Amino acid sequence: MNTNEETKKLFRLYLEGNTTPEQEEELFSHIGGQEEMNESFEETTAALWNEDNSWRDDSLAAQVELQSVWTKIGEEEDLRKKANSSWLKYAASFILVCAAALGWYSVKTETKEGNQQIALMTKITKRGERVKLLLPDSSVVYLNAVSKLSFPQHFEKGKNREIHLEGEAFFEVKSDASRPFIVHSGNLQTRVLGTSFNIDAYPGSQHFSVSVRTGKVGVSSSNEGKLKHLSFLTPGKNLVYKFRDSSYAVNDAKAEDFNSWTENRFVFKNELLSLMLIRLERSYNVSFKVKNEKMLKYRFNATFHNKNIKQILEQLHTMSSGNIHFEFNAPKTIITLWGEEVND
Repeated sequence: MNTNEETKKLFRLYLEGNTTPEQEEELFSHIGGQEEMNESFEETTAALWNEDNSWRDDSLAAQVELQSVWTKIGEEEDLRKKANSSWLKYAASFILVCAAALGWYSVKTETKEGNQQIALMTKITKRGERVKLLLPDSSVVYLNAVSKLSFPQHFEKGKNREIHLEGEAFFEVKSDASRPFIVHSGNLQTRVLGTSFNIDAYPGSQHFSVSVRTGKVGVSSSNEGKLKHLSFLTPGKNLVYKFRDSSYAVNDAKAEDFNSWTENRFVFKNELLSLMLIRLERSYNVSFKVKNEKMLKYRFNATFHNKNIKQILEQLHTMSSGNIHFEFNAPKTIITLWGEEVND
């Protein structure tokens, strides 16, 4: 790599999650080997970072974690040698930006068999927050709002890649036939080698679902430590598991709709208004107060793409033939709904 321009191109690919391991090694090797970096590089990387912040984690917790990471980096020998150079300023800016691009996580240590210490990374999202994460094996995860993902700091060679999910996430798993990728969500276990799929597993929900966009996955349920195979899923297949009676059904749907939420596109098919409001609350960080709960029996077929919450409610008002009314409170975080009930 000979120019800052080439570095900038790689940096853009890095933020988009499209770099190969070789390109990442080349990028960081170049950054780390520079005695000086001009201000245009810092300005350009900052501009690239600000172009699309839809997946960025700007929470206070993330900022604290970033500072902790930088402190650890500053203790490394190479940085101490260059502590007085102008390189330090730009390296700090670059590393902090890259760290934020991938998201930072709380870390805890658990003791496994043989007293081996394994660091677990945990990312928790709040209402209205979605993040894009890069796992240690270069698999990509899009974590939806009000969700929690836990995974080891490093996947051990020759062993399964196992992670835990509470909430919703879309996975793009890097193929590795020697190390199956397993997602634990409640009492469901989803096993893949390399594919893309969505899991909706919010605690307290009456059912969980697994939907496959590409590849093939196997879904099993666990009961008192015993694993029971349920079904293999291929593209366009969706498995819904009901906790009430431990039953499940496999349905057909459009594969491209399974991760629509990652593109800020909400697809509702014959969905109860009550369930729609739950999803909207998570995604838009609002709360609904419903005056007439019987209206929650309304069902809708609707797609909302890049709509703000007011536009969505206006569309629901129209689709209900004017029966659904809404009002925002002053801070616009609480929305009151009222209207006519549904006739049975």
